[in-house]
Amino acid sequence: MNFQESCLCYQTFKIDRKINSRLILSSNIHSTDSGTSLEVVHVVEKKTKLKIEKIQCEASESQCNETHKAIEQSMKDKRPKSLLVFINPRSGNRGAEKIYQRKVLPIFQMCGVKTNEYVTSRPNEVRDRLLNTNLNTYDGVVAVGGDGIYNEVLSALLDREMKNSGLDPNDPDSRLVQLKLPIGIIPAGSGNYTAWYLNGTKCPKTAAIRIVMGDCVATNVASLHQGNRCAGYSSLILGFGLFGDVMRDCEKYRWMGTSRFKVIPVGTVLSRRPVNVIISYVPAKSGDNNSNAENRVTAPKQQFHRQISVPVFNTKKARVTFQKRTVSSSANFGAASEWRTADERVVYAVDTYPITMKPKGTKMAPHFGEDSLKLRITQKCKLMDHIRQLKEVDDGKSTCYDFDFVRTISVERYRVRILNKEMQDFFVNCDGEVICLDGPEIIVSLHRRVVQLYGSPN
Repeated sequence: MNFQESCLCYQTFKIDRKINSRLILSSNIHSTDSGTSLEVVHVVEKKTKLKIEKIQCEASESQCNETHKAIEQSMKDKRPKSLLVFINPRSGNRGAEKIYQRKVLPIFQMCGVKTNEYVTSRPNEVRDRLLNTNLNTYDGVVAVGGDGIYNEVLSALLDREMKNSGLDPNDPDSRLVQLKLPIGIIPAGSGNYTAWYLNGTKCPKTAAIRIVMGDCVATNVASLHQGNRCAGYSSLILGFGLFGDVMRDCEKYRWMGTSRFKVIPVGTVLSRRPVNVIISYVPAKSGDNNSNAENRVTAPKQQFHRQISVPVFNTKKARVTFQKRTVSSSANFGAASEWRTADERVVYAVDTYPITMKPKGTKMAPHFGEDSLKLRITQKCKLMDHIRQLKEVDDGKSTCYDFDFVRTISVERYRVRILNKEMQDFFVNCDGEVICLDGPEIIVSLHRRVVQLYGSPN
């Protein structure tokens, strides 16, 4: 039994196999009167789902000690040792706490990961705790529930970093600061799309194993502003128009559980409403292309830079403004001359996906950390054509956006101004949460790779 070429090699009369050291979770030495053995807990990869397996191999005491030390050394800096966990007991069918206790916590304990759990009981509890907790003792934060609680954790951490950096999150021109701690997601909610994109499955055990293994992928965030107020952050979907109305209607029937997402949208689509808008955008720079593999990391790295300029006037206000700046708005989002106006005036939907869906064979596949946002504008069209297009989106077909009435633009930033004279309620679907607009204009901006997520997309 030896440890070489990044593989643990077993050769006994019962076992003859190699195990990739990256998939080993823990090892323990067992000494008895009959001899010494090494128990290794490792991961078996079966398509998208992962399974934990234990192997006990007999060997001499010196061999066991040598292999055990080699395994510990290989896992020394990579794996999280302490996690802060937030559980939303109302997620999905109200089974998040049970899923965590029965399926996830045993995996953390088996791998020697210390956890500090909070079961939320009120709105904004996640935010209050994250803004006032010393995070220096933790290696990561875990959200147990649906996409909603992940968004809560993400938003609180982003606001915390902005505050610590002396930046105003309500300023539309502020650049988000990269988070220092990775975020893990245990799927236990209604949608669980982010966890699905990360791991190829909605299995909570697989998500827990991915967190323990420590691999991370960098992902983008889109900020949503109304006037001088940050209305929210999105890492999954920002949908104005039809998708905002769909989520508004689904919220009225939460008692239906996950089945509401199959029933309620039908009525919303049949009663779709056109919106008169002006859409402006800053186009992505030509040549923006990003390899998904380049975003896989094992530890967060700072990817933001400070741009320095000299204040024009030597006043207190100028000095304060100078101290708070990190990157100028023109450098971030384009000068006024770079803004373009879309031809579309009457639309059914304006949507953005920070996790970009791209064709892969006959299906769409998620890509993390792309260098641009895909702005999709759905123009006026026949109802049956629209239903057919939405059905392809739901089925994940690679042709779901290849329709004449759907326009896709790669952008860094965009704004939507509503021109309807009548006072109506308009909504935005922000990662499954409904935001009711309080003004006629929204601004959406891309922030590249500011978050590290525990996971390993295929």
